[in-house]
Amino acid sequence: MKGTGTPADASTLIYLTKADVFAAAGKCVGRLLVTPSVWREAVEAGTRRGAVEVAHIRLAEGHRLLSRIELAKRVARRARDMAHQYALGSGESEVLAVAEPGGRVLVDEGRATRVAESLGLVPVSTLLLPALGAAEGKLEGTAAMELLHRLAGVTGARADVVVRLEAVIRGEAR
Repeated sequence: MKGTGTPADASTLIYLTKADVFAAAGKCVGRLLVTPSVWREAVEAGTRRGAVEVAHIRLAEGHRLLSRIELAKRVARRARDMAHQYALGSGESEVLAVAEPGGRVLVDEGRATRVAESLGLVPVSTLLLPALGAAEGKLEGTAAMELLHRLAGVTGARADVVVRLEAVIRGEAR
């Protein structure tokens, strides 16, 4: 594996593209690391479907907001083993396999989130990026709120979840 940043699943790439917020996400978690299976799912399959997101993902790559990474043989083997053991998709298992011990991973699938936690990783849902950015001083309040609302619109977030995250961003809740 090469590159530093935060491994991200295909859902994250698609949500960030639909909300047009790659740069803001980068402020929160740095460069996104994209494994081969995630690239195949988000870009190659998207190209076959004619998905408009593909051009934006490629543009984000050109602006170095994301980096494609290769998997070492042992990491690829570990990803396949995790996919089988935990019934994960290949993209999610690769994301978990490349993560640094105790590091963050951007995953939006429930099973992958639970597996990440069991492996000692820190799963972050795409919708939580604005609260994370605000809490760590990487986004100011207005920018975090705008990011939250844009992501909420594309993720289909429930209103009560958005209200709670707004409170977190304003520093009213933990």
